[in-house]
Amino acid sequence: MTTAPASPGRLLAATVAATAVALGLATGTGPLLGPVATTFGVGPGTASVMFAATLATMLALGVVTGPLAERHGARPLVALAAVLVPGGLLVLAAAPGFPVAAAGFTLGVGGGAGCLFVPLQAAVGAAFHRGRGPALVVATAGAGLATVIAPPATVALVAPLGLRGAAVVLAAVAAVVLGACVPAAPAGGSSRSGTPAAPEPGLRAVLADRGFRRLGLGAVGLSAAMFVPFVHLAPFAALRGLDLATGAALVAAAGAASLAARLAVVPAVARWGAFAVYRAGAVAMTLSLGLWAPAHGVVALAGFALVFGGAHGTFVGLTGATAAELFGVVGFGRRLGVLHLAAAAGGLVGPGTAGFVAEASASPAAGAAVAAAFGVGGCVALWRCGTGQRRSVPTTCSSTGRKTEPAR
Repeated sequence: MTTAPASPGRLLAATVAATAVALGLATGTGPLLGPVATTFGVGPGTASVMFAATLATMLALGVVTGPLAERHGARPLVALAAVLVPGGLLVLAAAPGFPVAAAGFTLGVGGGAGCLFVPLQAAVGAAFHRGRGPALVVATAGAGLATVIAPPATVALVAPLGLRGAAVVLAAVAAVVLGACVPAAPAGGSSRSGTPAAPEPGLRAVLADRGFRRLGLGAVGLSAAMFVPFVHLAPFAALRGLDLATGAALVAAAGAASLAARLAVVPAVARWGAFAVYRAGAVAMTLSLGLWAPAHGVVALAGFALVFGGAHGTFVGLTGATAAELFGVVGFGRRLGVLHLAAAAGGLVGPGTAGFVAEASASPAAGAAVAAAFGVGGCVALWRCGTGQRRSVPTTCSSTGRKTEPAR
């Protein structure tokens, strides 16, 4: 039995707030790396494993939490996240050694964020019948906001309070914000209006669709490309003679441009559909990588960061809207979870490959070339997926070639 859905507006606001907090803690706490290494007496490389594992846990869990949300509603998962995220931070604050701290942070923060992002996106997709594409784009604004707020907030807390004190304060903030978001999440499954829900496709059926496989392959290649600048831009700037603080500011500028782009493309999505704008963002992001290698000086690098960030926001912000437009909202949580798993694979492959090639060739520009190559491959996969059309027009992107009507 399903319950009446929460107000779509409240759900959308809660999605932005919850993902801003949880994803900010999972992906924007890079400034904690040094304090973690110092506090627990480990090297920076060892400390970085904790943050990489947290990100991987968050992305990989979507394959599990997406279908759970479609069956049981997002509210239980949001409530679980409201416990896990603060709990992980409190373990970090009280841990006697690094293994306990790393396990607590990874399972708490990463696991809690994994309980939020895909389930809340799926809930927004089901709640908005009209304007679904724009709503799904706005729902990703929390992820963009996280990259802008979390790093400076973390630095501001660590300076006076130290790692353990900062973790306690962050735990309190996470508990309050996430707890307040629980009532706005739907408590029932994905069926609406008292009618039986359409059968949800299993993972095998989702992966059997050739169109969706191509969309997933595109996500792997383009995610590999987009993670390279976020990891290597600051070191690249240092090699160009800029200090690391300036390099970090360039990454923040890219994050701010990404957030602005997510909101700016909403009218375009309403006009041309999500898939068309999504592919345009993918191409723009790949082309922008050509500005990176020849950039010298802070002005040129800032220009690259802003262009890349804007294209990145367009691409990432439309992932959910594109999946809903092409395949409907039945099984949306599972599909979105698979796409997040594809992004995780790209994140593991891209930056490492770029770093290895740059080191082997003794040329930092080679890393940018690797990113561009991944981007081109991803764009090719997207172009073979199908032809983007407006939501009011049937779209096709399947192995059968049959047209699929957007879910209403």
